Amino acid sequence: MSPAAPHRPMPFLTRVRIDNFKSIAHCDVKLGRFTVLLGLNAAGKSNFLDALRFIRDALVKSPAEAVATRGGWTEVLRRVPESATSCTIGLEFHLSATTPEANPWVGQYEVTLAPSIAPGAGHDAGPGVRIQREFCEMRHPGDGGQAKTKHFLMRDRTGKGRRHKLLELSRMSEAEPFTELHSALTEMFFYSPDLSHLRKASPNTPTAGALGENGSELGPALAALGDQERDRLSQYLGVVVPGVVEVGPTDPSADYIAARISFATDGEAEPHVFRAESMSEGTIRAIGLLTALFQPEAREGWIPLIAVEEPELALHPLAAGALYDALTEASEYVQVLATTQSAELFDRKEADLSAIRVVAAEHGVTVIGEVDPVSRSIVADGLATTAELLRSDQLRPVVEPLTQPDEQPEDEE
Repeated sequence: MSPAAPHRPMPFLTRVRIDNFKSIAHCDVKLGRFTVLLGLNAAGKSNFLDALRFIRDALVKSPAEAVATRGGWTEVLRRVPESATSCTIGLEFHLSATTPEANPWVGQYEVTLAPSIAPGAGHDAGPGVRIQREFCEMRHPGDGGQAKTKHFLMRDRTGKGRRHKLLELSRMSEAEPFTELHSALTEMFFYSPDLSHLRKASPNTPTAGALGENGSELGPALAALGDQERDRLSQYLGVVVPGVVEVGPTDPSADYIAARISFATDGEAEPHVFRAESMSEGTIRAIGLLTALFQPEAREGWIPLIAVEEPELALHPLAAGALYDALTEASEYVQVLATTQSAELFDRKEADLSAIRVVAAEHGVTVIGEVDPVSRSIVADGLATTAELLRSDQLRPVVEPLTQPDEQPEDEE
């Protein structure tokens, strides 16, 4: 991390293009501050998030390890209706200035990876992985047509390709402005909690306080929240779980700490205290989600994007309103991307259907797009709710036609 936290403009990612990654043959998706991927089970929502996580993992570790942890190329490349030979992930983004006098950046980054052609050949990105193409361009917006650009273009050259173990972006991560992009991509936070980790007490060490993506370190993360953030968390949980008056960590001076709630019952003077191991699944999951959204790293700008899968899991449908409010409040300071197979989040008058990206499976291939005009009209006229359209599989995406990317400059040394 750099010495001072960046103040990132919202949203960080404005557009994501994916080709031949898992069940996604092609998608071109625009993102806002708060975007929800809505679709039935097994439609491919998680695969969209995993494409972003794949970029993060490739930069933090290596492309080869990112492929290996997903089960190899047979699990990464699209297989239906025919097998693909490479996958491409492209991102358009905003990057804030790191100092008040500096200018922000906008740009695009795209990488195409494929299996190595033969053992010992094309190890641009580690054993078994070949970088076919990598492109990055950034410019200062509002330069009157004289935009300053910094870019690199990497193409496979038969017999004499570049042989970096990491992506070019990783190799250039110490050079301005690539360091800001590299930092932002590697700090994306993909929250997918495990119930046992949420309940587990964690060591109370001087460096504790960062919530794990699997829900670990929940107790220390609660202790690291400021008073204002903890109050907001308690207010939201009090709506989700009526009777809860306070959320926080267990004894902060103990060697191990976990989550704790105070629960008030009508007619009783003293509230009951429950530790994480005694809470219901819905309660502890809600605490973990709210902690992820309100964590200091997100509020202070270190984390540019938080991705959450099934935020309503194990909660009563009536809690969806509070979750929607928490997700939208968090999107004021960090980009929020969520997946859900339940439209209850949007069954309210103030819900913005423009935040929905409908995800559907057609002949085994994932398609993603904005809510189609007919569905919008049906909901607006009160003829059916978003949830009713989803349950009857009548909520359809608008899929943009496949367009070729703008021609990119030739390789520059």
